[in-house]
Amino acid sequence: MDNLGYITVQMSQEAMAEFYAEPWKNSCGCLTNQYVLVADEQGNVVDKVKWSGSRFEKVVAKKVNNGFTGKISPRNIQQELAFDMLSDPKTTIKILTGKFGTGKDFTMITHALDLVLRQQKFEKIIWVRNNIEVKNSAPIGFLPGSLQDKLMPFAMIIADHVGGLDSLDLLIKQDRIELQHLGLIRGRDIKNSIIICSEAENLTKEHVQLLIGRVGENSTLWLNGDQRQVDKQVFENNNGLMTAIRKLSGHELFAHVHLEKTERSATAAMADLLD
Repeated sequence: MDNLGYITVQMSQEAMAEFYAEPWKNSCGCLTNQYVLVADEQGNVVDKVKWSGSRFEKVVAKKVNNGFTGKISPRNIQQELAFDMLSDPKTTIKILTGKFGTGKDFTMITHALDLVLRQQKFEKIIWVRNNIEVKNSAPIGFLPGSLQDKLMPFAMIIADHVGGLDSLDLLIKQDRIELQHLGLIRGRDIKNSIIICSEAENLTKEHVQLLIGRVGENSTLWLNGDQRQVDKQVFENNNGLMTAIRKLSGHELFAHVHLEKTERSATAAMADLLD
């Protein structure tokens, strides 16, 4: 992936001194909200900064404590950038990309719960999915029950991170989490909410435009996905996630970070061995 949301710049001691002496000078040619990993002459990353559009700012990767997952700290450099991005109130469209197990959903859900439940900066999380089943798997057919019953299998990602279905059901009853089908979201004006769309590699450009158009006052849109896991041909030909990154990078309200390392488990990392 060419656009990672960050660049690595190796500097001599002299170049580093000049870099820090003039933080308002965009010497790296960065886009707004693009991150820089500052590396020494041996290639070791010694600092992490972000170009705000007017100066380089220090990356802040505070621990998250939302009452469900305990205190969460970033596990690698890219997750530090993601923590900074998700806690930055100046950006309203945020994208995390990366392969399976890199922490895309976990990082977003833990931060969103913290902002809603502890910091109370938003009223609720609106969880949106395009209900696409995994490519080449057999469809399960018509699901009985209410709309929420039909959406629940696609919300198990949240349940995994809040202690199970009972906790998720409680958050839904408290109106802290709302499950929403992509196909029914047109026309909505969503205020005071974090809109999260997981598996966003299965969205077209028009789908992403639709989601962006729902973002009302004091709301923010968070997307995550892995372009390698597209499940239908239509999303290979018209991929909204990649289009958003390509078209919106550099906009003052947009930020993106690509996560590199599988952190789920040593066993999950073995999936790469099959490539």
